[in-house]
Amino acid sequence: MNYKKIYIWSSFLAAAVIVLFAVGTLADLKISEILYQRGNAFGKIYEVIGKMPAFIIAVFACFSLGESAFKNEGKQVKRYFFYVCGYLAGILTFLDFGEMLLSSTKLALVAGAVLSLPLSGIAFLAMKNVDKEKLVLLKKWALVSLFSVAVIGVLVFVLKTIWGRARYVDIQTGDAVFSPWYKLVRVDGDSFPSGHAAFGGTLFLLLPLCGIFDKLKDKEKGIFAFAAVYVLIVMIARITDGHHYLTDVAAGFGISLAVQIIVMMISYGKKMDRFILRADNKLERLLNAVF
Repeated sequence: MNYKKIYIWSSFLAAAVIVLFAVGTLADLKISEILYQRGNAFGKIYEVIGKMPAFIIAVFACFSLGESAFKNEGKQVKRYFFYVCGYLAGILTFLDFGEMLLSSTKLALVAGAVLSLPLSGIAFLAMKNVDKEKLVLLKKWALVSLFSVAVIGVLVFVLKTIWGRARYVDIQTGDAVFSPWYKLVRVDGDSFPSGHAAFGGTLFLLLPLCGIFDKLKDKEKGIFAFAAVYVLIVMIARITDGHHYLTDVAAGFGISLAVQIIVMMISYGKKMDRFILRADNKLERLLNAVF
């Protein structure tokens, strides 16, 4: 991979996030007043698919761990354990979609269980055809990806709980009042930061695959651009449907980007080229011990 370009692109992206956060700090309410469109289809679509990248990546990561456990370690039980984990991640992939259509969490879980079957099947077939050597490399990618997604999810959940910021859509119904992000009002809201922007931004976890699969060689620019455009669309969508302010989505994506950069640098090194699990890396020793 061309790690130098990735670092340059990431620097520009981080700078853009900081600028957006600063603008939002000054004009959060005004921006939401301009962009908000009650019940718009654009917002609804990305409410459903915005977080999908994180869970889809988790599905493929789990199935790659399962195949690696079988082909390289000869462990059937471990293999099926990861298959089950991948299937469960698939259910979470479609949970928002099911809740929107069925207006019931229980029915959404049933729908997710059904829809997870073909997704899991695709992941199984994709990983089944990968040779042993590439599975060794994929194991590291899977560990880094799952760890990153977990850390991002925990950070977002904790910060949402601490801040308790009311959503713009609740202000429109008279159920809450606006508060800037730097005031911890704790009114049982969960606007700050945005989980959709954070999980949507996990598409950047696909970048290490460019160093594993020949078909993705020199495709870093395309993947980076796609991930950046996707998360930007998610950020705009979450503002237009009134569920988040500009600072919410900027903070959510900023957290996601920071976690991925830190974890990747620790795991892959500054040149993003160490794909074998190394015994001298504390993070990798921990992940390898757990998985």
